[in-house]
Amino acid sequence: MLLERDDPLAICHAALTGIAHKGGHAVFVAGEAGIGKSALLECFAQGLPKDQPQAMAICDPLDTPRPMGAVRDLDAMLSEDRRLLPAERDLFDGFLRKLQGARGPVVLMIEDLHWADQRSLDWVQFIGRRLSQLPVLLIASFRDDEVDPGHALHSALGAIPAQRKTRIDLAPLSVDAIRQLGGDHPQSAADLREITGGNPFYLTEIMNHDARLAALPGSVADAVNARLNGLSDAQCRFLETLSCCPGAIPFDWIRQLEDGPAHCDVAVQRRFLILAGEDIKFRHELLRLAVYQRLPPTACRAAHGVFLDLLLRDGTGDDMLGHVVHHATGAHRNDVLLREAPRAAAVAARLGAHREAARYLGHLLPLLPDQPADIAAELYESWAYEAGLALRIDEDVIAAREQAVSLWRKVGDTERVGENLRWLSRLHWYRGEAEIAQRYVREAIAELEGRKASPARARAYALRAQFHMLQDQMPEAMTWGEEARAMAGTIGDDETFAHALNTIGSARMFRGDPTGEGLLRESLAISLERGLDEQAARVYTNLSECLVEARDLKAAADLLEEGIAFDTAHDLDAWTFYLIGRKAHLFFEMDRYGDALQIAEEVLTREGQTLVMRMPALIIRARTRLRLDLPDAITTLREALEEAGKIDEPQYLSTLHIALIEAAVLAHEPDLADEAVGWLDRLGPDHLSPRKRGEAVFWSRLADRPVAALSQAALPDPFQKAARGQFTAAADGFRAESSGYLALWSQALIATPEALRLADRGFAELGVTAARHALRRRFDIPLGSLDKAARRSAAANPYALTRAELTVLAHLVDGKSNALIAETLCRSRRTVENHVASIFSKLRCHNRVEVVLRCQSEPWILPR
Repeated sequence: MLLERDDPLAICHAALTGIAHKGGHAVFVAGEAGIGKSALLECFAQGLPKDQPQAMAICDPLDTPRPMGAVRDLDAMLSEDRRLLPAERDLFDGFLRKLQGARGPVVLMIEDLHWADQRSLDWVQFIGRRLSQLPVLLIASFRDDEVDPGHALHSALGAIPAQRKTRIDLAPLSVDAIRQLGGDHPQSAADLREITGGNPFYLTEIMNHDARLAALPGSVADAVNARLNGLSDAQCRFLETLSCCPGAIPFDWIRQLEDGPAHCDVAVQRRFLILAGEDIKFRHELLRLAVYQRLPPTACRAAHGVFLDLLLRDGTGDDMLGHVVHHATGAHRNDVLLREAPRAAAVAARLGAHREAARYLGHLLPLLPDQPADIAAELYESWAYEAGLALRIDEDVIAAREQAVSLWRKVGDTERVGENLRWLSRLHWYRGEAEIAQRYVREAIAELEGRKASPARARAYALRAQFHMLQDQMPEAMTWGEEARAMAGTIGDDETFAHALNTIGSARMFRGDPTGEGLLRESLAISLERGLDEQAARVYTNLSECLVEARDLKAAADLLEEGIAFDTAHDLDAWTFYLIGRKAHLFFEMDRYGDALQIAEEVLTREGQTLVMRMPALIIRARTRLRLDLPDAITTLREALEEAGKIDEPQYLSTLHIALIEAAVLAHEPDLADEAVGWLDRLGPDHLSPRKRGEAVFWSRLADRPVAALSQAALPDPFQKAARGQFTAAADGFRAESSGYLALWSQALIATPEALRLADRGFAELGVTAARHALRRRFDIPLGSLDKAARRSAAANPYALTRAELTVLAHLVDGKSNALIAETLCRSRRTVENHVASIFSKLRCHNRVEVVLRCQSEPWILPR
């Protein structure tokens, strides 16, 4: 009997019915253990038509979650093929294609999502973000009292658009419901409600308790123990043995236990166990735990050993390795752990479940001091790699790499020593410890120098080149990058070759050498052809920034759109939002300050972004607020400067220090520039790109605080003319490269009344109120009242979408087909198809799913 659950069931059925017109939907059922989540899902599934495509999977509470276990089960049910373990891509893109090809709605159900592995939660997010284009109802349950604020489930659910998901919080049963459930129980419904809190599972256990006893049990464990005491000793031992197995238990295993089938029949009759397809499982996980807690340590080890032997007897296929590790751990069978945990970790890593791979290998860490040096070194290295990817780069990960270095030295494997030293360099760089990172990469190169060409040596060269580039040491970056490129080409290491090309090309372009663009585009072509997604994302990032610096704004705009579309389609969220921050930078350089600020603010509202990925948006927010004369502009600039100091890379720090000098000019407070001028003086010209040198000289001279180190530096032409006092020529030069703001400042510096009026009018059109204030203070000339001028209007939409296209886009994002959009808008289908094709072209998208993802990443595309 399912009481007081009509409304949740109605929500699920309504979501299923609405798929045909509204697209897919997700329903998340939350509540404490025992509240009835599983019963609700089972009741909903039983009420579906017999021909309704559906699949249900359960996340098991193993010590280490089965990597993508529930997703693999769903895939197998829909494909009716359990023989092969699918690859990661098959469970993401392949599963997506399978759903897109479905003829009607598909119902997918996952129980106990709080026990899912990280990669399964990534899958929920992946499918959830695409629901509007899928004929899918996804229903998943989870215990909200076991999901703390830092749980990865929050990120997965938060990434799904609000209009595509519904949360159901199951409430405890009321006194009236308990009265219906209780029948002739001697305790009143109100007392039962008080004792159990209205939890259906607790109620069932209490009501199954022998009512003739003087007092009701105080806990579920007491109730379960009281019920177990009514069984024979053999039946109790049978249930206690089974309690070592979370999830479903194959009936074949039951047959291997003494009198197993007979004991199983009794346990099912007494409602300890229930059927689960062809398997058996405990009626509830709380019930299993209550039984498991009765086991003394020796009996617990023996019980785990029983199932471990059964698993090993049947052969340990990839799909069961998680269970093998679980029972080997419980049975204290270190020999099995050393053999099978690395296999389980390898399977998890192939599925992208690096957190689970680290957990499997983590079981082995206490055993490694007693293992041969080469085996221990390999396992330390493997654990550090997986933990560094999926957990956090803490002292344990660093120590494991250092231990691997020590052991490989003992073995005499120089190649592995160098590779682990390179990893130590990367790990310390990720932690923001630049000096230590540089020391380790030098040690890695010293270790490998003089030996034959190898991947480890090429990667160490490439890493050193990258570090030099990030510190604006471009000659050194090019030298080491060329070494890496040559070696990677010799040994056929495509990824390192693409990485090195990227670094060399970026270093050249940042020093004003246009030949670098060809190298960057070659790196991009290799990365796209070989499926090196992160290398491709790195090219889009670096090349777009170089093009902006080179003032090739049209090429930068085209590349940014291509890159954002690529990153979004490949779910590279961290790279996506960094690149969107660069798009804000482009709009800033185009004097589109309203667009720039809107985009930067949107990026900074996104949760889960690292400081590096937020940095472009932080910089543009500060610089834009400064020019628009918005409140707390200086404070915002200093906050950005403080954050950039944590990263300690000149590319960010130099930009913000130059902005601080501009702030001194705008505020007419030269002393405000002293800190920044001193920093730039210490940095010197060799660590600045030509354009940044020009900007530093331009603003520092306006602040009357010239940077001594830049007095003889070569500058781009418009900046050089401004430095010589040739302001008319400088203004013309800045206009030619679309630097309108700098052109207006050069115009103002001509200092004639007419030039000042023209500059003031231009600043008004741009909406840069701070510059208008600065003119009045600097030249002490009355220029009329400072009216609030309307900012130069941008296009109606950043992508030049027409009103009709925006209307069609809204319906497309809502999941409607072209035919349904045409019917809704009373337009011909051909008209709608033309609008959709135009939308694809303007957004650089290949299909409807990519359009939806773009609108999720960039909400300003489709205004609310």
